[in-house]
Amino acid sequence: MSYEYFASTLPLLKFGDKPPFGGDALLAAAEGVLEKDDFDALRALVAGGESQHPFAVRWRDCLVEIANAVAKRRIANREKSKSAAGGGGASVQFSPRPHGDWHSSVEAGVAAAYQESDPLRRHVALARLKWDLAGEIAGADAFSASAVLAWAVRLGLLSDLAAIDAEAGLAAFDAAVKG
Repeated sequence: MSYEYFASTLPLLKFGDKPPFGGDALLAAAEGVLEKDDFDALRALVAGGESQHPFAVRWRDCLVEIANAVAKRRIANREKSKSAAGGGGASVQFSPRPHGDWHSSVEAGVAAAYQESDPLRRHVALARLKWDLAGEIAGADAFSASAVLAWAVRLGLLSDLAAIDAEAGLAAFDAAVKG
C-alpha cells in the first residue's frame, strides 16, 4: 500500500539529531491511517515486539546478522587477549543464529565500529549501521509501508541515542566500582 499523505507528513530524520517525538506519538498519528497489518507491524517495531510483516522480518534478520557479527568480533578479541596474556583454556565456539538476507555491509560496519575503543562511539557506529540498513531494506518507494516502518526504526534509533547520558553512565560505573 502507498501512504503518500501520511509519509509526507513525517518530518525528515537526520542521524544524530534529536527525535521530533516518541513512538507513542507516531502510533497515535498512524492509527486509522495505516492498514491493519502495517499498523500492527508499526506497533510491534515501536514496542520491540515480533511481527510477521515482510519489513519486520527483514529488519529482525538484520539485527540477528549484526548480533552474529558482533559476537564473532567479541570472541576474536577475547581469544586475542587471552593469547597475548599467555592464557590457555578452552576456546569459545561461535554458533551463529540463523537469519534470512545477508548484507555485505554488516561485517564491514561491525569491523569499523570495533575500531572505536570508546564504547559510546562504538554504539553510535553500530546505530549508524542499523540506520543505513533500515533504509536499504525499505527500498526506493518513499511512500510505501516499508518506508514508514523504516522511518519508525530510525525514530527508535534516534530515541535510543538521545537517551544516552554520559554523566549518568559514569556515575553508575563509579558506583558499581566502589560498591
